[in-house]
Amino acid sequence: MFIKDSIIPKEEFMRLLFTKIDGVDTHELSMWLKSQTNNQWVVVPKAFCDLSINLIELLKTHHFIVGEKEALKNIKSIKKYL
Repeated sequence: MFIKDSIIPKEEFMRLLFTKIDGVDTHELSMWLKSQTNNQWVVVPKAFCDLSINLIELLKTHHFIVGEKEALKNIKSIKKYL
């Protein structure tokens, strides 16, 4: 699997900015980005990415035995976003 860059026309981005006079919240940005990229891109909090990476590292290095409680806590946090 590889990450493919998507090009969003400047006009579409400007349309988003000018239709949202009070600003764009993260949910609106996420939904807009998904619609512009055929559901290939989403907006997630940085903490979600950090938890995912930490969980993968934990599972890889400890084989899910050492630190199991911490891994389960991270899994619950990650599932919240999925």
